[in-house]
Amino acid sequence: MKIIFVSSEIVPFASTGGLGDVAAALPKALAKQGVEVIRMMPLYEDIDCKRYRIEKCAVELYIPMGYVWYQGTVWMQKFEGVTTYFIQSAEYFDRPGIYGSAEHGYADNFDRFLFFQKAVVRLIDEWNLQPDVVHCNDWQAGLVPMLLRHGIGGVLRNGSEKTLMTVHNLAHQGWAPAEKFYMTQLPDSCYTMHTLEFYGEINVLKGGLVGATAINAVSPTYAKEIKTPEFGCRLDGVLLHRSAVLHGILNGIDDIRWNPATDPHIAANYSITDLSGKAGCKRALQEAAGLKINPKVPLLGIITRLVPQKGINLLVGVIEQIVAAGAQLIVLGTGDECYETACREWAQRWPEQVGAWIEFSSEKAHQIEAGVDLFLMPSEFEPCGQNQLYSMRYGTIPVVHGVGGLEDSVIDYAEKGGTGFKFHGYTVAAFSQCIERALETFQNGARWKPLMKRAMKQDFSVVHMAKDYIALYEKIIAQ
Repeated sequence: MKIIFVSSEIVPFASTGGLGDVAAALPKALAKQGVEVIRMMPLYEDIDCKRYRIEKCAVELYIPMGYVWYQGTVWMQKFEGVTTYFIQSAEYFDRPGIYGSAEHGYADNFDRFLFFQKAVVRLIDEWNLQPDVVHCNDWQAGLVPMLLRHGIGGVLRNGSEKTLMTVHNLAHQGWAPAEKFYMTQLPDSCYTMHTLEFYGEINVLKGGLVGATAINAVSPTYAKEIKTPEFGCRLDGVLLHRSAVLHGILNGIDDIRWNPATDPHIAANYSITDLSGKAGCKRALQEAAGLKINPKVPLLGIITRLVPQKGINLLVGVIEQIVAAGAQLIVLGTGDECYETACREWAQRWPEQVGAWIEFSSEKAHQIEAGVDLFLMPSEFEPCGQNQLYSMRYGTIPVVHGVGGLEDSVIDYAEKGGTGFKFHGYTVAAFSQCIERALETFQNGARWKPLMKRAMKQDFSVVHMAKDYIALYEKIIAQ
């Protein structure tokens, strides 16, 4: 079985979140299961080719973008059984970042990723790769199914490859003005209310949902949620129409990279049979964040984009409760200026109880997962989420809003086999009550340690995810 995995981001080359993590871990796990995997992504300016041993290939791609042709080059890396091809373009990718700044995406993002997707199809043909399935991820790969079928330059290709469209976050859809449709060089039949047209504009993700052989979301609950008006981001009708080929597979984690027994980023290693090192991780984290060092104080953590979707408005509503309870909080992330400012003000107001790192740091993320007692994920919606999985692996207890992958992966403490604390109803009151339950349980050591061990016993390895995807690939190929 040969799979081509198309993604706009892959760890460690370039990533903004969960998509990059999955694009790193899943292909590697597939390769270990005997699947031939080829990944394709853009070569952004910030990628260090020398560091990652990425070498230029002796091939140039000429890509039509409407009336103008653009040149691209192909670079390659082979590592851990996976080949990755990088598409380089001076016009589109020689600039900082992936999508633009935190405040504003690049105005030509539709053009940039249209070029990338056309280059993917051209490379498949140029090197006669003949994949069984082309696995497309999020809107930046949403046009690939149509381009494989209709060609990239107005000449019918009629490819036989099967395609899978994975939705990592339905909220990001790749809108563009209708005037740019000519750049796709797809037939007019691809711009109708049944295909790419959406409220008078182009919706790239809709094109992927309509054009792919099959669709999957990154958790079973999210696959159900996105068929409803509440979570469907106006695409619920499209997804209901295609519900027969819509699947849900829970994301897994790289349990080698995220392993408290061997993690090189944390102050002390520990395991389910010897938890003593976790106390050292907590002390080191309190010290690094400038908090009062006290092993008995409940230490809460959150690693997130500081945006409304992640429930930061709920955190604003409970911060005084957390401080009044004598607990501590560490925040790691960047996002909306108003929330960044709020976090800094908390740290100034309560310097012994609140630490705020307004940045992204993989090393600090590991230290927080190992050092805190409770991890907060009050997301308004969460397609899958991975931090709750990392937390349980590290004996850190998640406090989550019961949506999407959070609903699928965390069992509430009140239930048999509980592994965390879960609230339903996206309100400050519900979140507050959930935190109160968690803090009360933390104070009872006889209950807390068994809870930690139950969480650590959960197996969310990417190996299981890979097996689920192989089964889905086989089903798609057999169609």
